[in-house]
Amino acid sequence: MHPLVRRGSPLAFAVYPVLAMTAALVATLPSPSAQAQPQPFQARQPLFSVGWRMPLVDPPSVDWKPRERAGVVVSPKGGLLFAGSATGVSALQTDDGKRLWHHKTTESVESRPALWNGVVYAATLSGAVWALDARNGEPVWEAPTKLDAAVQAPIAADDKQIYVAVAPSSLVALDRKTGKPAWRYNDETVREFLITGQSGALVVGQQLWFGTASGKLVALSTRDGGVNWQVSLDRPDHGPYADIDTTPVYVPRPEAKDRPGDWVLAASYNGGLFAVSAVDGAAIWQYPVEALGQPIVAGGLVYAVSSNGELHILDLATGKPMVTRKLDGAPSGTLAVLSSGLLLVPGELGLDAVSPRTGQASARAMTETGFSAAPTVVGDRVFAVSNGGVLYALSLR
Repeated sequence: MHPLVRRGSPLAFAVYPVLAMTAALVATLPSPSAQAQPQPFQARQPLFSVGWRMPLVDPPSVDWKPRERAGVVVSPKGGLLFAGSATGVSALQTDDGKRLWHHKTTESVESRPALWNGVVYAATLSGAVWALDARNGEPVWEAPTKLDAAVQAPIAADDKQIYVAVAPSSLVALDRKTGKPAWRYNDETVREFLITGQSGALVVGQQLWFGTASGKLVALSTRDGGVNWQVSLDRPDHGPYADIDTTPVYVPRPEAKDRPGDWVLAASYNGGLFAVSAVDGAAIWQYPVEALGQPIVAGGLVYAVSSNGELHILDLATGKPMVTRKLDGAPSGTLAVLSSGLLLVPGELGLDAVSPRTGQASARAMTETGFSAAPTVVGDRVFAVSNGGVLYALSLR
């Protein structure tokens, strides 16, 4: 469920009661260190097994349960991963969870970091942006770049710049080597109330796409932030909240006679999910369901979960619904698609492996706090940060 926040205010956190552990199979695993006291973990079915677990917050949170939203990014060769948490940024080995370094910050890191050419870029909820050497966590810039508002959306990067979305509806390009601002795009529309007002940037070549709190999808030049085109996804007759709070998705397609090939998918809160031409923003199709989360494209299908817990599966070519199912439990994050065809859905009870045909969870990895951060799938392994600040490496059987 999208939390409603007043423009410019920090995102509200939610407190959840400790969940009763009644699954038939209980896996009691050793802590990765004598000092660490990670959360209990249960697997309802043997689909999940724990390779390792490591607290990113010391000690892990069990009484106060903030939503850890940052998620992880894995190095191209797969040997390292980098995760944000309530206390900073950590680098760990993917095979055994050994922590190589931790960069402590005074504010929570809620945006997914970016990794580019051996440098980790991360931003805090107060708007401090860091560039850290991936090998040792040492700062690369002379000082962090301090922006004027919260950062919650994922950071994007290319060879020259990183792109940081800041509340309520701005995008800042920073020089990768120095951290100095290169340009800034501001949405001029002012709204009293927003959902979060932060879409992440999608960068392809010399163009990027970004969603605004007023429901506009804009295509910008990476060189100077100039607007190439913009389209409105707002449907004011369906409510006041037009926010595009999800990162646009790029869909490469062959050229057609009647329209350009490549598409961009984006969802606004009151307008639903849209497919538009990446070249000029021309409409391809619209799926008018409100409050859809981050769309995921796999195998010619589009997957998204709405704030009321419904799973929507669409045909990518037409936008027509293939499956609409009410999910078991309370989803609270972005889903992932497994190689088996199952969906991995984070929620307040844990991580659910969900059948797209029935919407039912065939297996559940449970913790006391559940998950909000999007899980990262690498082959048959899943890396996920729980709301208590524990990073799990799960294997799929």
